[in-house]
Amino acid sequence: MVLTVLQKQLLPEIETHLRNFLQSLDFGQSQPLHEMISYHMGWEDEGGSHGKRIRPFLSLLCAGALNGSIQNTMPGAVATEYLHNFTLIHDDIEDNSPIRHGRPTLWKKWGLAQAVNAGDALFSIAQLSMLSLNETCGDVTALKALKAFNHTCLHLIQGQYLDIAFESSQDIDVSTYLDMIGGKTAALIGFSTLLGGLTARVEERQLGVLEYFGSSLGMAFQIQDDYLGIWGDPQKTGKSAATDLLARKKSLPILFGLKQSEDFKNFWNKEEISAENVDTLADLLVAYGAKDFVQTKAQQFTEKAFKALDELFPKENNYSNALFELTEKLLNRNY
Repeated sequence: MVLTVLQKQLLPEIETHLRNFLQSLDFGQSQPLHEMISYHMGWEDEGGSHGKRIRPFLSLLCAGALNGSIQNTMPGAVATEYLHNFTLIHDDIEDNSPIRHGRPTLWKKWGLAQAVNAGDALFSIAQLSMLSLNETCGDVTALKALKAFNHTCLHLIQGQYLDIAFESSQDIDVSTYLDMIGGKTAALIGFSTLLGGLTARVEERQLGVLEYFGSSLGMAFQIQDDYLGIWGDPQKTGKSAATDLLARKKSLPILFGLKQSEDFKNFWNKEEISAENVDTLADLLVAYGAKDFVQTKAQQFTEKAFKALDELFPKENNYSNALFELTEKLLNRNY
């Protein structure tokens, strides 16, 4: 499988460039800040782990599929990963999450104030890395990428605002929820795929299709995640059944249920949700069509993603084949 071959080739390169760019910056007397960032990125101890680096990997695959240069794209690609990790640090603070990847989160280990500083530093590092595209792709491409990057930053923060606002809101409709995940999840994936076209200098119309592909991929991925949060197989997801119900997480199926079923709404608002009654809630969601609705929505965005890929790459190459494989793997997962 070409995806596996390119993962083995490109993921170590991404990791090396992430480390090297951070190492190239002068932290002076604030060296402990460097150590905090390294810890968060998964580099500071033997037990360290990190995410899958999907966003930079997508950027490089798109660039390669469009006959662009992998190495010229790399500064922008790693910038997407730095920005993603900036959002994770702030998410952990705002969500009061003590654990990430099996280890204490930054705020839990170093305190809220210094964790905010580390997140802000990663935001700046992401900007510097994106700007360094001027060395590999020229000033015009670097400025185009940086402008789109900052629009994406704003979109991400708007999505996070809505996510937090949902916690205290009693009346959230499905369209508002889709706007939220469009910012919080899909925007950066859309930028990541767009970036590959910017560095490959493709036409404006292709850039639009690239961003549409990434955004559709991000939407489908999150909606699939919402589905698995209630109906996923615990042996495959690693979580207990109906996790999102127990956590009272206002995911897509739950918002659908609150709008469509008075029985579900009354149970949700009045009852304490426990392992003993969570199956009753999940059954109500199925009975009122939430499971079918979420599956249909995920399928709609999946079809949009594949349609965009078909339009972008009528002629196959190894990188485009890997994009098809990766999309299939992400959107038809059961974990």
